[in-house]
Amino acid sequence: EVGILIGPEGGFSPSEMAMILGAGFTPVSLGNTTLRSVTAALYAVGVLAQE
Repeated sequence: EVGILIGPEGGFSPSEMAMILGAGFTPVSLGNTTLRSVTAALYAVGVLAQE
């Protein structure tokens, strides 16, 4: 089971990160490039499809 959270361009706030980590999510980066949310979602699904 995989859940994908795509955050805002500036990243999640410290309180948001605490809540996300507390919910059991494992942070994974798509790299240093800032992507639009739609592009990030498609990219993330593509990466998962390759696994």
